[in-house]
Amino acid sequence: MSVDQVVCDMEASAEENAIEGITLLGGEPFAHAAASALLARRAHARGLSVMVFSGYELEELRDRGDRDVDDLLSHTDILVDGPYRKELPDHSRRWIGSTNQRIHFLSDRYREADECWRQRDTLELRLERGELAVNGFPALQATELWKRPKVGKRPASQSKAPASQSKAPASQSKAPASQSTPPVR
Repeated sequence: MSVDQVVCDMEASAEENAIEGITLLGGEPFAHAAASALLARRAHARGLSVMVFSGYELEELRDRGDRDVDDLLSHTDILVDGPYRKELPDHSRRWIGSTNQRIHFLSDRYREADECWRQRDTLELRLERGELAVNGFPALQATELWKRPKVGKRPASQSKAPASQSKAPASQSKAPASQSTPPVR
């Protein structure tokens, strides 16, 4: 997909969904600084915010002396820097993966004192055209949900009751929804 197509999709989403901003992450946005800076500039031109996650630290990025990196930084409102480290989970700062990562407010658009940073981790689930997209970190008790069989399906070893057992009436054959899957918090 070209940068122009991504920009068109971003602009359409801003129009249709009233989004607040964009987030650049996955891979490394600064490895593609020119294209990332173009997206960030176009987002700012539409009044959208720009949040960037990078495995590099801010000091490393500034020391590069790379015009495209500097351009991306100048169009970034919030930078989360440092590599994600699975062994250092961070549950006290919203949207931050590990405790070694730092948050830099590079514009006046957001403030560290904003309450959104003290909210719990969130999990966003989107179902579009039969595909489920999951963003964020689930609560620890929800992580087992990924390992459960699909609702309504039982393992083959439990699929048929022995002939000597009588079947329960239909009204008792399924556990209530509140018991079949634990709530996600």
